[in-house]
Amino acid sequence: MSGFGHGSVGTREQAFTTLLDLRKEGYPPHKLVQLAANIKAEVDTVKDGPDPEENLWVPAGYTYFGQFIDHDLTFDNTSSLNPADAGQQDRLPSNLRTPRFDLDSLYGDGPDAQPFLYAEDGASLLFKDSHENQSQTCYEQATQDLLRSPNGRAIIGDKRNDENSIISQIHLAFVKYHNAVVQKLKKDDPQLTGTALFNQARNEVRWTYQKLVIEDFLPRIVKAEVLADLKNATTREQRQKLYALYTKEKRTNLPREFVVAAYRFGHSGVRTGYRLNRETRLSIFPPSDDPKPDDDSLLGFEPLPKAHVIDDWGRFFPNTQPGVFPTENRDKAADETVHTEVRLQLAYKIDPTLVDPLGVLPPPVLPTSATVGGLVKEVEDTISPDKLPDTEVNPPRPSLALLNLLRGNTYKVQGGQAIANVLKKNSFPVKILEPKYLSTRKAVDGKKGFFKFEEIDSTLQKDTPLWFYILAEAQASVVDAIKLDKDGTFNEEQLLNGGGAKTQLGWVGGRIVAEVFYGLLDSDSESYFNAAPEHWKPMLGGNGEVIFANLLKFAGLIIAN
Repeated sequence: MSGFGHGSVGTREQAFTTLLDLRKEGYPPHKLVQLAANIKAEVDTVKDGPDPEENLWVPAGYTYFGQFIDHDLTFDNTSSLNPADAGQQDRLPSNLRTPRFDLDSLYGDGPDAQPFLYAEDGASLLFKDSHENQSQTCYEQATQDLLRSPNGRAIIGDKRNDENSIISQIHLAFVKYHNAVVQKLKKDDPQLTGTALFNQARNEVRWTYQKLVIEDFLPRIVKAEVLADLKNATTREQRQKLYALYTKEKRTNLPREFVVAAYRFGHSGVRTGYRLNRETRLSIFPPSDDPKPDDDSLLGFEPLPKAHVIDDWGRFFPNTQPGVFPTENRDKAADETVHTEVRLQLAYKIDPTLVDPLGVLPPPVLPTSATVGGLVKEVEDTISPDKLPDTEVNPPRPSLALLNLLRGNTYKVQGGQAIANVLKKNSFPVKILEPKYLSTRKAVDGKKGFFKFEEIDSTLQKDTPLWFYILAEAQASVVDAIKLDKDGTFNEEQLLNGGGAKTQLGWVGGRIVAEVFYGLLDSDSESYFNAAPEHWKPMLGGNGEVIFANLLKFAGLIIAN
């Protein structure tokens, strides 16, 4: 266990807790294979301009800020996807991250334990800032990048923050923000040095990060009515009475329901691809029909190519508070025309649809597995006699949707209806989803741009896998908002505006996420809830509003006005 921890919540290498008693029986793997296949979207291209899949509530950068948060809170590389392994002690779900908003993915175990992450002043974080130390690659590398070893792997607190070219630059932004805070503190107090300087800077960065999570990120992803009571409570004592799920005794670690279901909502927000700069727009990962998955995409785990550098963070984060929507004309979807100007890209909708590149994950991003043959063999054994969907590559690539559903099955979490019933008993205005909302979108053959909602298997409608239920709950507003075409189908252009373009987590998904976020901060004696001075305000650029764009400005990064 790390000696760098703090607070009164749990430590690393502890079992996850649960919000409800575990299931006695899992879902049939065959049904999960079918469901995962229906979640994958059609193959698409990366476009510039309004996209029917976009979610007006969530700018694209928050998908990767959300991923950064996830990597700060949780990492399970021990549990199996195969229910047959459930009784093995060394395959039980456990957490290798401290379940706190403490940025251990950024700071590691601190400058004393891991000095290779830090500059000679013992306070600043190192990163690559020159043309030196180029790895042996066939492309021109970025001048500024994460600190890397000779083999090109990032030297950071969590390797997953190098999974793609966007998350790696989010991590680098935090490095630069920390260093900018160090410089500001040194300027204000030249006598502050070494460990004292580092600790003060780390507190400032950590508290700012926590405040961004609560005031900027959470209101974008969770419906206002779900957050209202927690947001309006001004003290820990007031909030203590409000927790229906993540009560105090469960905070020795993160709950399984959060880890394998509620906080995996972000996978649905991943776009097919992104424009990074005037010259470059790429798919997030190679598409399913690519027989050469090493082709160019935003897949990371190697030095950042110069062509992948984000030239203006206004492409990913707005200069506005949650609930302020883009003013661009969204009457027509973008075509293949190239537009290189800075445009705020938006995350895709929170719904039971995942883009095609997540339908066949490239091997570098697959979770680790103790099974002989690795994770692919583990999945194949679990779903047999069904087969993995990949027909282009051998060994086949599994889908992210299938991994999520199988992980939830292994963790034995209750279905969405069980969580909803607990909330109802606690007087929250929760409605159990009707079958029409427990549906996936299916393209209409021969009618481009049109789709139908198809209800899931009837055997899953009364007891629905929690991850899917949470996505369907967010999609419910879209189902209600759009109108049938004459032949009983829906035109995807209806998804561009109004209710069809806005999705957030509802009572089941939103309440789990909100209670975990607030609960962790309430139970951490060193969080900004409990330890920041009474009139503390974060060091942020711009006008000082608590939005991620202002952190980027303080770090010296370019972001459109």
